[in-house]
Amino acid sequence: MKKSILEQVLLDLQKERIIISFKDISRFPDIVQKYLQYSITEGQEAIFYAKLLHGGEFRTSPTQPWFSIKGFYHYLTYEPAFYWKGVIKPLPILAISAKDFYFRGKGEMKVKLNSVIPIVKASGPEMDEASLMRYISEAPLFPSVFLTADFFSWEEIDDTSAKIIIKDSGVKAEGIFTFNDKGEVVKYESERARDTKEGPIITKWTGYFKDYQNYEGFRIPTYFIAEWNLPEGDFQYVKFKVTSIKFNKL
Repeated sequence: MKKSILEQVLLDLQKERIIISFKDISRFPDIVQKYLQYSITEGQEAIFYAKLLHGGEFRTSPTQPWFSIKGFYHYLTYEPAFYWKGVIKPLPILAISAKDFYFRGKGEMKVKLNSVIPIVKASGPEMDEASLMRYISEAPLFPSVFLTADFFSWEEIDDTSAKIIIKDSGVKAEGIFTFNDKGEVVKYESERARDTKEGPIITKWTGYFKDYQNYEGFRIPTYFIAEWNLPEGDFQYVKFKVTSIKFNKL
């Protein structure tokens, strides 16, 4: 799937570039307008492709210690799509690799031991929706997509939050973004399929965004925390730190 996404990037490189304009920004809820004007600059080239490298920590249960993780992403914005690969090395001779993607209505996650032994393979309608939801939750990393894409719609909730809906290839996902006084996205809440021994269970999920920095004229969060909101308590399982991000360059 990585190959298919990169092939699409080559095709997108040949398209006419979109220049960011705020002339139709009034169609968004007020708080989303504030966010867009904070995170992007009118007159610059919109993002159609992003490549991101990250470090951070990961764990699979509340009782497990945190393990270091390194990974990379490829994101498209002319259509909602991403490919991610991360690697954890709990021991010098042991590596756990995970791959996740969403592309044209299909989402899938694979986890392998030492890149050979399958541990997890999740696919199907629940995974399609969960992967598309992941795309929404990470879109603040390439914020011009909120202004230029036609697959998003918004509904105002109050002065600090708005509901976002995404539809693609028959798959739909939605959630709620919360913003601070500056206009930064600070939280995303949704429900998504959580893989368990009993099968996928729809569970509340929350992501937190911190440490905004300017990359190539875009203000983006560089630290991300994700947690499952379980009946017995919140379970943080991901802490990602952006180490590099490039826009519109292979």
